[in-house]
Order: sequence, then structure tokens, then C-alpha cells
Amino acid sequence: MDKRIKMAAGAGIAALALAVAGGGYYYFHVQADTPEYAIKTVGESIAEHNLNEFHRVVNVDSVLDSGYEGLVDGMIAPTAVISPESEDILKNFTQMFRTPLMLSLKAAVDSYVATGDFNVGEKAEIMKLIEQIGLNNIEIRGVKNIEISDADKNEAFADLILYQPELGREFPIQIVLTRTKDDRWQVNRVENFKNYVAQIIQARREQLDDYLTKAGEINARHEATMRDAEQKYGAILALGSLAQDKTRSELKTLLNDVFKADWEVRKQELFSLPVPTEAVPLHNLYMKICDMSISAAQDYAKWMDDKNVATIKSAENKIHQVQTLITEAADLAKRMTS
Repeated sequence: MDKRIKMAAGAGIAALALAVAGGGYYYFHVQADTPEYAIKTVGESIAEHNLNEFHRVVNVDSVLDSGYEGLVDGMIAPTAVISPESEDILKNFTQMFRTPLMLSLKAAVDSYVATGDFNVGEKAEIMKLIEQIGLNNIEIRGVKNIEISDADKNEAFADLILYQPELGREFPIQIVLTRTKDDRWQVNRVENFKNYVAQIIQARREQLDDYLTKAGEINARHEATMRDAEQKYGAILALGSLAQDKTRSELKTLLNDVFKADWEVRKQELFSLPVPTEAVPLHNLYMKICDMSISAAQDYAKWMDDKNVATIKSAENKIHQVQTLITEAADLAKRMTS
């Protein structure tokens, strides 16, 4: 199994079970009937597509069940901002789907172990889910701190070390193994998956806040430039007339060298920002506003030469669209800020 788990090879908490499996290759020569050997066997069973062996060393039902609360948090996080009371209601509602979702994820795990692919009807939804809960593109960096519990010799613990790009650091997933009736060890559950998802959500919130702050600063700075340019536009008209070639020439220069040029610079500055997934709709609106504004400035400048009614109507129509888009973007940014 490749040590980097891509979206195409993951399915929500199912990917967590596979991540556990990936840790197996960090142990080659270990004694049988030990936690280390069980972890090694997990990886081997997937590499060999041995589903029976995989189920012998991984209690899939229990692993998925132990991560369900984290899964629910990951499902709720991308939604609109809601009150704590509404969040509780939504979480309770998701419990209705616990059984079918767990069955779907288990089918995805079994399919991957047996065939190397997720041959399930909900594949697209499951792959979207893995991205939501931050299990896409994780990198397995080892298994550490394997030890049998002092309090219960039939229980052992291990840290599966993951590198999560969104966190920008390693995160230890705490694995619990239990000794079975045949004196073998089996991966039974994870202890801190909810905390893992919470940190992913927090990291995304920080990235979104950073984008909103920087985009807001860019827009505010360029809006100040636009206000100054509009004053100059009015001053040129006050001293002349659109019937005069000199006035139209000055306005054309202002439209090309200030209005159009500043929107182009604004677009480039916004384009250069790192855009978190949650900010993509807003970012696309900003790009559309810039493009439409640039096009409107070009039409106005063209009208200064051709004096064509169709040209000025095109420019005015684009400005109207820009105003609508700006309102939409402001409302969306406000909701995201909340």
C-alpha cells in the first residue's frame, strides 16, 4: 500500500482503517502474538488483498464506531454557521443515519482491501466525505509508542503518526489494540479521532479567516483608489463636456490608465492569495467582479471613441452586474465571517 493516502484511495473514517493498515510496513521482523506483529499484519493483508486476514487483525465495526463522533463533526463543519442548540439537533439527526453510513463505510473498506478499489455505489459521496474530515493526502510517517497497558495486559496502545498538510504538522492517531480469545492482537478502536477532526476544523477556520482578512484589505485599498478616480472623472466632466473631443480623450485615458489598470492589479492580488476550499465560492465571485469591471471599463473607453449607443449600453449593463455581484460577495463574506 502506498504510504500516501490520496482521495481516490480513501473513504471517510474508512480511510482511517486503511491508514492504520499503512503503518504495518514500518515493522518487518517482529515476534508473533504481539501488538507490533498485528500492525504489521494489517499492512500485509491489504497488500495481499486478504480480506479474511484483515478482519482477523482489525475489528472494522469497532474502529468505525469509535470514530463516528469525529465523522459527524466533520460532516457538520462545512455547513452554514448555526447555534449550539441547532448543532445539537443536527447531530441528533445524524444518528438516524448511523447504521446505514457505517455499513456503507465498512463496504468501502472491504472492497478496498479485497480489490484495491472502492466499488461501492456511494463512492463519490464517500470520497467527498474523506476530504471534509481531512483524511485526503495524509502521509503516514510511522507507528510509535507501542506498549501494552500496565492496568490491563489484554490492551495495548500505539500512535499512528500522520502528517496532515492542512495542519502543517504531524498528528498522532491513538490506536487501541485488544487481545482476542485466540491470544492474538487486534486493532479495536481509535481514541482521539474527534480531536483530530476538531483540529482540522480549527485550522480551516484560521485559513478562512486569513483569506477573508487579506481579501478584505485588498478590496478596501482598491475601493479607495476607485473613489479617487470617480472624483477625477467628475472633475473632468465639470470642466468640459462629453461633446468635446478633449474631454472624451481625458476620460478615456482615466478609464484605461486608472479604472481598468487598477481592477487588473486588484485581480492579480486576489488571485495570488491562498484560497481555502471554504472560500472558493467567494473567491470566484471576486474574480468575476474583477473581470466584469475590467470589461466595463474597456467598453466605456471604447465609447469615448465610437459614441455608439450599443457600446454604452453594454458598459452600463456590465456595471449593473458588477453591483449585483458585489452585493452577493459582501453578503457571503459576512456569513463566512460570522
